Amino acid sequence: MEQPHAQVKEAWYKTKRAQDTGKIIGGLFLAAFVYWFIYFMPFVATEDARVDAEIINAENLGASGQVISVSVKEGDMVQKDQILAELDHRMAQANYDKAKAKADMTATDLRRAEAMLNGISKQSLDRARNDAAAAKADFVITELALERTYIKSPTSGIVIQKTAQAGNLLEGNQVAFTITDIDKAWISANIQEKSVGDIKPGQKVFITIDEGGKLTGKVTEVRKSAASVFALIPSDNASGNFVKMEQRIPIRIELDPHPNTTLRVGASVGIKIKIK
Repeated sequence: MEQPHAQVKEAWYKTKRAQDTGKIIGGLFLAAFVYWFIYFMPFVATEDARVDAEIINAENLGASGQVISVSVKEGDMVQKDQILAELDHRMAQANYDKAKAKADMTATDLRRAEAMLNGISKQSLDRARNDAAAAKADFVITELALERTYIKSPTSGIVIQKTAQAGNLLEGNQVAFTITDIDKAWISANIQEKSVGDIKPGQKVFITIDEGGKLTGKVTEVRKSAASVFALIPSDNASGNFVKMEQRIPIRIELDPHPNTTLRVGASVGIKIKIK
């Protein structure tokens, strides 16, 4: 009696399940590639970026004395020429009053001398003019000295550091306040030299703030030197030991208007620059 032939088992990769699984995996790989190509390929990205802004010091220019009042605290908004602190100005005020009185007197003497031009010698008239000019110059000096006993804000912005305290003694040109105009902040970033050739002014930038929030902007400057050129301790290969280090090129990014986002100077951000 003839024995039935054993059924041949179909190869696993030919089964419908295997083929369907292969199609799914292939589709996922294709989708991932398309996503990478669209969203990552046209970008240069870096985490070496931070919020930057002009930082300006308010000093007691040339004047020294005890602080008698401070009118602002850290975090306050200030306007240009707003008085931030006041030094003891009794001596400066006395010198100002004395110089003003002398300037007024010599100006009056000069007017009298000029009024009697035919009854006074030329030498006396010249002396009156010189006295009036010298007194006026002394008055301007004392006026400036009195004005400098008031520490004023050199710009509009936010007080980010305050070192002046009522009762402290400030020496001449000592920093009393540090102010920044955060509304005019920009982003400073360092780009790997292998990628910086693709970056041009005007390219759109997507910014993620580490603290939270997203911004947009555009590249405005690509520096012509590496960041290492300005290092406090530059690398020196005079010893003959050379290790090639990839350099980073600084760029500057101008921010688009962001009225609902508060920035902090020096805060870390991540950026993606659209290069295509």
